[in-house]
Amino acid sequence: MQDKDIQRFLEKSRSEYVDTTNLIENEHGFMSWKIDGDKFVCINVYGDGEYWDKYMNKFAKQLGCKTILGGTSRKSYKAFVKKYNFKLVGYIFEKEVI
Repeated sequence: MQDKDIQRFLEKSRSEYVDTTNLIENEHGFMSWKIDGDKFVCINVYGDGEYWDKYMNKFAKQLGCKTILGGTSRKSYKAFVKKYNFKLVGYIFEKEVI
């Protein structure tokens, strides 16, 4: 991974790091993932969104997963719903411990 790609990803996603546990990297960018039961969870995805959408669907199917989960810190989740056929099923909340 090139430093400029990592920096751009971190800025766009507002993530603090790239999870390298299950990292797949190629000329289309990179994706890290994990399995949670029968769910394929995409943790970090950067680059050619259409490529990674098809890739993760094929990969998740090979792994026997029933669903694909992901999240975003962007202001709008609507692009993921419209372009990649995800549906909004909930929200992730966060607060500081006092």
